[in-house]
Amino acid sequence: MLSKFNNEVLLRGPAAVLPQHLNHPWLKRLQQSAEEFLDRNFSLDGCKDPRDVADPLLSVCVYEILRHHHIDTDSIPTEEMIEKMAIYAISIVMEAVNRDTDIALEHPTLGNILSMERIVGFKKVNPDFIELLKQACVIRDSGEGRFGHIKEKILSKVQGG
Repeated sequence: MLSKFNNEVLLRGPAAVLPQHLNHPWLKRLQQSAEEFLDRNFSLDGCKDPRDVADPLLSVCVYEILRHHHIDTDSIPTEEMIEKMAIYAISIVMEAVNRDTDIALEHPTLGNILSMERIVGFKKVNPDFIELLKQACVIRDSGEGRFGHIKEKILSKVQGG
């Protein structure tokens, strides 16, 4: 699967991993990976303790974006890398929803695809979005757990802007 992804997507350059540039089959495959990643780490039925579980396709996309920015991925703490994967996974799901419903989502760029500010900005289009992230424990009421700091980042961005 990674070899095929490399040949069909990665060889086209880092912009090819932006959700809006993925063809339908690759978006659906990445959407499945993103949903599985988010389901393993978050739940609408109750907050889980996130596990250090990475998906190969999501990981290679995030690494490609970071490499584009000349960021040494070895220097990024594991928590930050997993957070970037969560943001990318949410971005993939948002693009799939955008294509199915045409919700007028502003497409990410290589500069902002891994940005929490971009995710929070979606609240202007869909006010219930932050509440859904809370329900799914993407942002948590507790500061504990691997993704506990995502809450503070999102809520500080929402309250501050």
